[in-house]
Amino acid sequence: MKKPSTKARRGGGAEPGVFGERIRQFREHLSLERRLGDHTVRSYVLDLAQYERFLAARGKERGAAVQPEDVEAYVTGRAWAASTVARKIASLRAFHEFLRRRGYADDNPALQIRPPRQSRPLPDVLAVAEVEALVQAPRGEEPAAVRDRAMLELAYAAGLRVSELVRLTLEEVDLDEDLVRCFGKRSRERLVPFGGKAKAALVRYLDFARAHFIRDRSERSLFLTRLGRRFTRMGYWKLLEGYRRAAGIERPISPHTLRHTCATHLLEGGCDLRVVQEFLGHRSIETTRIYTHLDRNYLRAEYKQFHPRA
Repeated sequence: MKKPSTKARRGGGAEPGVFGERIRQFREHLSLERRLGDHTVRSYVLDLAQYERFLAARGKERGAAVQPEDVEAYVTGRAWAASTVARKIASLRAFHEFLRRRGYADDNPALQIRPPRQSRPLPDVLAVAEVEALVQAPRGEEPAAVRDRAMLELAYAAGLRVSELVRLTLEEVDLDEDLVRCFGKRSRERLVPFGGKAKAALVRYLDFARAHFIRDRSERSLFLTRLGRRFTRMGYWKLLEGYRRAAGIERPISPHTLRHTCATHLLEGGCDLRVVQEFLGHRSIETTRIYTHLDRNYLRAEYKQFHPRA
């Protein structure tokens, strides 16, 4: 008589993979308890799926059997950039800590792995003339051009993340107070002002162009695609790329470039660093401080104002 397999002896319903259902549980923890954004959660899950395949190839059958040398072998086994390795270590530390706190493991093997030293790259920033060329690239008064001008103007004026921009609803834009209410990382809410040019572009879009895209009267998203749906991150990136070329900007830019540019131009104009921090929704002033490296005049002015012997 044929001897039953290990899986059959366990009842045939054994959870697949080294971690089984733990990755799914961790994903729910990130989304529901820590309230991280969809993009961040997806990055965690992709890292962990790759990690799980690596461990399976090393003969690991249970997550509790993972040792620090397994984690180190995973993060050093490929020619990843230092920033990628640091991100993966952060993902593994968070996941193994989740397992430890839930009682699925006795310790956290990723805590002993030190991330590589890395220099933080300075963000790409557009000159004022380049911003003008970019926001004027959607030409004419066709509904799509009017909509795209409003998107670009608001993205630059309010320094919004792409996820914040595409998720805006009609109720979150106050044209009387010139404010937009947006929800950033971990669903943190903030109110951000915008200027006259962005307001004019928004009013033109709402009064003339948005109705052209409506397919469902219940749709409340501010910016609509030709199918009447909310823009996706990739959809906005493609739109931005087309206008980059039309504006004659030769170097590549990303949706985050306008956010970086907004912050830098605020500092160059004399805005206080703490105000820029609140404007961008940064939890730490250190995240905002990177923009001071782009503007040496800002540092010089701050030094002369506050140093007693300047």
